[in-house]
Formats: sequence, C-alpha cells, structure tokens
Amino acid sequence: MREDYQALLFDMGYTLVYFEPPARAIIQAALRDVGMERSASEVEAAMEAVWGAYYRQAATATFPPTEAHDRQTQRRLSERLLTELGLPAQDLMTAYRRSVEARFDRPGVVRPYAEVVTVLTHFQEAGYRLGIVSNWSWNLRQRVAQAGLAGFFETIWASAYAGCNKPHPAIFCQVLEQMGVPPGRTLYVGDSYEHDVVGARNAGLDVVLLDREGAVQNPDCRVIRDLRQLEPLLGLSR
Repeated sequence: MREDYQALLFDMGYTLVYFEPPARAIIQAALRDVGMERSASEVEAAMEAVWGAYYRQAATATFPPTEAHDRQTQRRLSERLLTELGLPAQDLMTAYRRSVEARFDRPGVVRPYAEVVTVLTHFQEAGYRLGIVSNWSWNLRQRVAQAGLAGFFETIWASAYAGCNKPHPAIFCQVLEQMGVPPGRTLYVGDSYEHDVVGARNAGLDVVLLDREGAVQNPDCRVIRDLRQLEPLLGLSR
C-alpha cells in the first residue's frame, strides 16, 4: 500500500456503524407494533431473501437518483418482506413503515463502533480527506448525523443519490469527481467483498476489506479486523 493517499472513503453499515438493537430485532418489534408476531429466525431468513435478491438484481442497474424513487424502492422492499413472511402487505404497509422508521430514528440506535471516533479524528488530523460511499437510502446523511459522525466527512454519498448501487463503479466515480481526487490516490474501506472490494476495484481505487468477525478465508486483498489496523498500513503512529 502507498502512504500518499489524499482521500479515505468508507462504507457506512457494519464498517463505521452498527444498529442496537440489530435491524432484525427492530423489524421484529415493528411487526409486533402492527399486531403480527414472527420469530427472529423467520425475520432474518426473510430479510436475507428480500435484500439478497434486491442487491443481486441491482448490482449493475441504474435508476433515478431521486427521493421519490427511493421512497418507492423502500416501500417495495417492505412489501416483499411482509409477503415473504406470509403477511397481508397492503393492509399493514402504512403502519409497519411508520413503526420501522420511528424505531430507527430513536437516539442511540445507529452507533459507531468503539474505535471509529478516535480513528477518524486521527485521520482528519493527519490531513486525509474523508468520505462515505454506501449502499443506503435517502436518509444516509440523517443517519450519519444520528451517529455523531457528520463532522468528519467532506462527502456523504448514498446509492440513492448516485442512481446505482455498489459494486457499480459509477457511485465511486461520482465521489471522486465531487472531491477532485484521482482513484490512484484514494483508498476505500468496507466490510463486503462483493460490494466494496469488487466495486472499488472496478473504479480503480485501492481497497481494504474490514472483517470484524474474522470470517474471510483466502482473501485476495488486504484485510483488517478493525479500523485501528488501518493506521499502521498508512504509516501513521500514535
């Protein structure tokens, strides 16, 4: 790895932040709010089926980068989730969506990992320009602020704003253009090989895979367990 990067870009979910309670538990609670009970395993399986299918279909797709289109997308995903769970989607949709959004909006639900604030402060003090590139809905900037991280980032860019999802290279290229930095002077860090490593490489960026659980086997890229391990790779010392 080179030590003269100008910009460091990060994925959001499970790279910088996590949810407490987990997303599965939030959805399970929202279902209870509308009078429906499903087990944790049923909810998790439905989430994997619905979002897995969505990202497989969306990997190379483009779409209107508008808030209205994002609202439609989120509504369709919720409808598919309820249907996957064997529930009457049309009858429950409005109340379910309202409950999910209210629960994610609660203070403390979107939490930075323990090392994130310290590490981002160190990177900022070292002169790196920082950004977020994430497969996320229109509320990404709201969630970054909710986690207390907005002040670190020059650019916060969601797939909803870009009109495409990672690993499509355009989402990365848009951020490079906004920041005015070349791909060869930019490092990307994310927790998904499929979305982050492949996507960053498609756009010509160097990339580090964050594997907090130590689950990756035989990687063909540099891997770290938490963001503190990025500092020595960049030649930084405390």
